[in-house]
Amino acid sequence: MHQCCENYEWEFITDAGKADGCEFTYGRCKSCHSNLINLWYTPIVGIDDNNVVVSQEFVDEMLALDGNELKEFMRNWHNSLS
Repeated sequence: MHQCCENYEWEFITDAGKADGCEFTYGRCKSCHSNLINLWYTPIVGIDDNNVVVSQEFVDEMLALDGNELKEFMRNWHNSLS
């Protein structure tokens, strides 16, 4: 991740669903314009929010989904981070 992406100065684009105690928000870094998924965790999980840089291919696939398909896509992606 670029250092500028860690400053949390990003442009909101759209909500990307919720799964496993995490809310996903899609946006772009205001400095370098990288695609970012912001992970907002519920307090019970005990993890702070953070940004993850994702590819344009990921964004295209994510934006083509909705409902349960989007939830499953984001859950699988989130689980692949650990």
